[in-house]
Amino acid sequence: MSRWPTLLVALLAWASAAGAERPPSLRALIEMADLSSVAISPDGKMVAYREARASIERNAHILSWYVVPLDGSAPPRRLADAGEGEWLNGTLLSERPLWSADSRFLLYRAAIDGEVQLWRAAADGSSVVPLTHDPGNVHAIALADQGRAVVYRAGAPREAIARAERAEYDGGTLVDAAVDPSRPLFRGGRIDGRRATERLRGAWFGHGGLLADDAAVHAVEIVSGTERPARREETDALAPPAAPFERRDGRLVVGRAASGDVRGTAYILSSGTTHTLRVERPDREAPIDCSAPACASGRFRSLTWQQGVDALVIEAADGRGGSTLLRWDVATGAVRTLAAGQGLLNGGRDQSEGCAVGVRSMVCVAADADVPPQLVALDLGSGAQRPLAAPNADLAGSGPRFASLVWQDAEGRGFTGQLLLPEHRPGPVPLFITYYSCGGYLRGGLGDEFPLRALAEAGIAALCINRYPGRDGVGDQVGAYRIAQAGIEAIVARLAGQRLIDPARIGMGGVSFGGEATIWIAMHSRLLAAMSIANVLLTPSYYWFNAVRGRDVPGLLRTGWGLGDPDGDRKGWQALSPALNAARIHTPLLMQLPELEFRPNVELLARLQRTGTPVELWAFPDEVHIKWQPRHQLAANQRNLDWFRFWLTGWTDPDPAKAAQYARWRGEARRGGDLRG
Repeated sequence: MSRWPTLLVALLAWASAAGAERPPSLRALIEMADLSSVAISPDGKMVAYREARASIERNAHILSWYVVPLDGSAPPRRLADAGEGEWLNGTLLSERPLWSADSRFLLYRAAIDGEVQLWRAAADGSSVVPLTHDPGNVHAIALADQGRAVVYRAGAPREAIARAERAEYDGGTLVDAAVDPSRPLFRGGRIDGRRATERLRGAWFGHGGLLADDAAVHAVEIVSGTERPARREETDALAPPAAPFERRDGRLVVGRAASGDVRGTAYILSSGTTHTLRVERPDREAPIDCSAPACASGRFRSLTWQQGVDALVIEAADGRGGSTLLRWDVATGAVRTLAAGQGLLNGGRDQSEGCAVGVRSMVCVAADADVPPQLVALDLGSGAQRPLAAPNADLAGSGPRFASLVWQDAEGRGFTGQLLLPEHRPGPVPLFITYYSCGGYLRGGLGDEFPLRALAEAGIAALCINRYPGRDGVGDQVGAYRIAQAGIEAIVARLAGQRLIDPARIGMGGVSFGGEATIWIAMHSRLLAAMSIANVLLTPSYYWFNAVRGRDVPGLLRTGWGLGDPDGDRKGWQALSPALNAARIHTPLLMQLPELEFRPNVELLARLQRTGTPVELWAFPDEVHIKWQPRHQLAANQRNLDWFRFWLTGWTDPDPAKAAQYARWRGEARRGGDLRG
């Protein structure tokens, strides 16, 4: 039933109709539309989805709800403003809307003007109204009373939170395990669309606002808007908030889906490198595990209940950054493949969300390395597929396309990636590498920091490599760095042997684990001629910032990195910390970090400045792990483009506004004795 390759060809043709002659600009890639939060109406006639577009001019994201007929008989129609959305560490989370039982209304949470309420939009576009006027922000919603009402959980009143924030400001803040020294003390974060005081909560760097534990549950009638107390069974329909590193039967919970009815809750449970699919039902003591062979060999990312049927659709990683979709009939245990291919078929960039699954059809966000996000429908019986919305059709031009690569390192471990070569190559060209996540439409790797298409247009080959699968949770991070280095060295040798790239001009950049792998390679080889990272690194400063009594960071550093405290484990820190290995790092380093993460890296900056290694550190205000502000994304992309062109090709932009930038870099090159040209 797999017809994804056929659909991919059709989408490429459709998207290429606009026929742009050059790759999309940095601005166009940042401001492209992302699709998510797909929901099929109960009558199976309509599909709702959310479109998100960044605006560099407004330095904001514009979110809108759209509806489109499932049969594709009419174009998408904008239905309502979706507010500001919910963000986690700089990533916009998906959140499916609810449909009323009669398919007349779409129901959703929206953060507007600093408060989050439940909204109701008529599917025919005749009205959009708030259903709640709660003094606290609405945090979770679920259908109740057979789809005629909505039960919701609201937090502490906004005025009470503001008073608590002000009281802490006036009286000072006790620095304990809830205080992150890297965050501003007073209203330094953004929660529910307003400036808010943040505190650490839960595992690792989980965070929330003051009075976050206060909550109340209510219900509201969809048609009349009448509020009433929620009944016990309605309260139970609200899923508890997901917790980082949550475990069930000793296994890590990496995904779950509540049916909202007697079918119960489905889970993806991880034993580290293997996943198990499980269903737990309120009327059954023993859980139901999927025992089919297909359930024993996959690494699953999301799962979705099929409407009105005791079956789940599961998205599994295909090993190349794409999707394989499986349908598990829970009652019979049968599993069959619905679709497979080299692209993503899921619920959007938030890969924890899967496709929307109706009785006879499934609707997914489809994307490939060269195909921007599209909305497509798949018939569950025949496998027939059709496009429903293509808001980015003009971005897929006629220029060079990514080529899918598969290779092995010296130990036989398999790697995959996407390579974009410059169109005109008189000989071996420089190569830029980013390592971590390469699924869907390629913009700049995880975080979209590195302009792959612009680099290729500038004569630098661009390679995005999928991270070699490791353990879920906190596993052997040092082993993962070594594996990354082995895979990268193997593909560099292969491409150099084919005389496609110049092994003396290799650049690398990454975010999160990708940045950690980049600095590891710079510490342990002479492979790189330039590098750029966008994340905090292991320094003694980082340890002590996060070692106040009650924090779990020291324990996780011991588990994942084998590190004790810097005073007692000097040998371990000497082996792993780039700050303590500044003399071994000779590669020019650009650091473009969020405000939340830059402080511990100042130690590395100062040490590299003393050794003469070219280095710059840029910090972006009001940013967390992943940069979310459009202007910051544009600035980071442009600076990365300039940086790698300078160090890998010797090129400088004649723009007078950049004269100071190149003066600094030339001075650093003279001090470091290294300028590639």
